Amino acid sequence: MAGGEIIIRPMSVDDAVDFNRLVGIVARERRYLRFLDAPPMDQTVDFLRDSLDAGNPHLAAVLDGELVGWCDICRHSFEIEAHVGRLGIGLLPKLRGKGLGKALLDVTIAAAERLDFHRIELTAFSDNRRAIALYETRGFVREGMMRGAALFGREYRDVVLMARLGAALVKAREDAGGAN
Repeated sequence: MAGGEIIIRPMSVDDAVDFNRLVGIVARERRYLRFLDAPPMDQTVDFLRDSLDAGNPHLAAVLDGELVGWCDICRHSFEIEAHVGRLGIGLLPKLRGKGLGKALLDVTIAAAERLDFHRIELTAFSDNRRAIALYETRGFVREGMMRGAALFGREYRDVVLMARLGAALVKAREDAGGAN
């Protein structure tokens, strides 16, 4: 890992250019994200500003001054779903499989729980077995499959729906006699 120390820190709007660059790198792989390239820069700035202003956790992994990964959880906008957030994560290809995704995920989940997120949702392509396995070790369970939901060129891909319930929601469901 280039010999430096990886720092996980909160992201800011000042990170927009580097974040946009990194999202573009991961999106253009056409294997992990549900879009083909980074959005226009003004949309990235607006997304970061609005999400950070809303109090959502956005964490950056930085190595030798370079943004090399991110993880965020964005709260749903409907009042009845304000306890729910959607997780997004990405890493530079050269840093995958080294524990950085796990570290980013753990720090971001902990931040979300402190912010009263009680359900964290995500989607993953069904062939992204390494990511799905990681999510399962962090308490996410498969809740469904959207068959043929993504089309890359001529290739249809299935999308797995996963979620993790926080302790408060698990207890509330148990107290109400609901299944977990």
